[in-house]
Formats: sequence, C-alpha cells, structure tokens
Amino acid sequence: MPIPKDEFRTIDEDEERPDLSPDTTQGAIYRFLLRNAERAFRQREIVESTDVPRGSAGPTLTRLEEYELVEHRGEYWSIADAEHAVASAGALGAATADERDGGFSDEEVAVWSETAVDPPMGEDGDEADGADSRR
Repeated sequence: MPIPKDEFRTIDEDEERPDLSPDTTQGAIYRFLLRNAERAFRQREIVESTDVPRGSAGPTLTRLEEYELVEHRGEYWSIADAEHAVASAGALGAATADERDGGFSDEEVAVWSETAVDPPMGEDGDEADGADSRR
C-alpha cells in the first residue's frame, strides 16, 4: 500500500543526527573543514584553527566520520566530498534565489509567518516560534 510522500520523508527521522550548531565542538570542526574543503588537516592543525579542546577533537572527528560528514586518511582529515558537494549546492541555490528575488529580511519572514496558511514547523514538529496557529 502506498504512503504519502510526507510520511516517507519522516521514516528515518528517529536516527540521531549530529549537532552542527556553531557553538558546538562538532559544528566548529565541521564548519572549519567545510570552509577549507580543498585541503586536509592533521588533528593538531584543526585544534589550533578552531580552539576546540585537544581532548575533544579526536572523538568528535570520529563521530563526524561515522555520520559520513568527514573523511580521514592516515593522519589527515577533510570534509567528505559528498558533504562538500551538498553544502556547495545548497549555498549556490540560496545565493541564486537571493539574487533573483533580492532575499527576504528577518522582518519580512516574521510578517509572512504570522499570516501563512501553513506556518513553518520547528524541529520538534510543532509550529516554529513566532508562527501563528491561524489557518
């Protein structure tokens, strides 16, 4: 029996995902390697460039490798080629959209969210902060 596409998209959502927020160790290392996608670094160089505690870098890199976000050969680490391609495509798509429509300010997005028929959903599946429940 077929299922709706929305249900299909949520099948693997129970899997743990890395927290790549800028203020996390994973996020700092991920962003550094993504910004420097054309190079590979030793763990020591990553620590020096990100201010990540030396004892946290190794386990964090290993976790990111398990998520297939980074690759490592010998003593060198780099952003995974597939991850770089996806991130680059997303950035290019966003830049192209902003160039075409001028982008939207935070204020414009907030106004839209207040009157949207289907307000944006937060990560927990509830309406995002500031979204009105009128329909």
